[in-house]
Amino acid sequence: MRLGFDLRPFLREETGVGRYLRNLLFQLAEIDRTNEYFLFSSSWKDRFPAEKVPPFERLKFRDCRLPVRVLNSLWQKRGRPSLDFFFRTGLDLTHSATPLILPTRGKKIVTVHDIFFMDFPDQAGEEAGKVFFRLAAASFRDADGIVTSSTVTSVELVSRFALDEKKVRIIPPGVDPLFLEDVPAAELKATRKRCNLPPSFLLFVGAQVPRKNLVRFVEALKIVHLQGIQIPLVLVGPEGEDSETIRAKAEKLGIGHWVTTTGYLEEKDIRNAYRLASAFVLPSLCEGFGMPLVEAMASGLPVAASRISAIPEVCRDAAVYFQPEDAESMAEKVVLILEDEDLRKRLIARGKERARDFSWKKAATEMLAFYESVIQGS
Repeated sequence: MRLGFDLRPFLREETGVGRYLRNLLFQLAEIDRTNEYFLFSSSWKDRFPAEKVPPFERLKFRDCRLPVRVLNSLWQKRGRPSLDFFFRTGLDLTHSATPLILPTRGKKIVTVHDIFFMDFPDQAGEEAGKVFFRLAAASFRDADGIVTSSTVTSVELVSRFALDEKKVRIIPPGVDPLFLEDVPAAELKATRKRCNLPPSFLLFVGAQVPRKNLVRFVEALKIVHLQGIQIPLVLVGPEGEDSETIRAKAEKLGIGHWVTTTGYLEEKDIRNAYRLASAFVLPSLCEGFGMPLVEAMASGLPVAASRISAIPEVCRDAAVYFQPEDAESMAEKVVLILEDEDLRKRLIARGKERARDFSWKKAATEMLAFYESVIQGS
């Protein structure tokens, strides 16, 4: 098979989609010595780092000096030039890590992590709220296969867009082995100092966007403090469109200095932050999967999260759940997870066990089988 991918989601700082694609491709490079991989990147000023190119045995890589906006506009409006054009050969299949298909003369697969952007475009970020919202339905129709990370998203896609169930394949992502490794105390101490992490803290990892519901969680943090538990909230990840609102809410409630942001961190520092935290929180209004949940469980960190969409499917009995619209419910569960030592031990044990269910090797093997079935039309 000749398989094409756009590497731009992990060209620079990696968010969830970029990390998903990078991990998938590096695992495919480990297990697949047969198929040909055609990897593409484009930017006017940024060149793709050589060390981030997955080491496929049969590899063709193109890094074009083309403005991102120009290429995206051509792909979105005209569906050309095809990825085949850049490699001067026909591709059997392209796989996009976003909901929008990659133009090709061959078969097309997309990964759909969730469809929150269809219901709440104003809360989904600029690209998802504008571009994905406008083009995703046609992309789902034209795609030859769709990959989702959870049953929740699969069912929603099939029912909402009248898709053939056979077109959709549920392939949960894996957990990076990095999060399963033992970490020397000296390295943890160095991360604490470098990232200015407090002795104990609640941890959130992800984008600071409205769908993550962090403004409401700041209200819950205030309630936790009023109950005598003065614990900071550390937000790991680059600032987003909700950052100013989060800061403003914290200042208004008198807990501004209890809410801190680290900015973008290297993966090892993120791994170490999980090991240093007291609990992980995910107050999202929607999650198609939630990779930080698995990373937290793998790291031995108890989890408190929203009882919505795919989160209970991912964590099962390895988390305590709250209602994301209710700050009182959030605060109650946070206090519980911090003060009940027996509960913490149970959640940590269950979380480590549950995290072992998520393997990138398994995901890559299932993905290869899906590529073959789509190309063969079976």
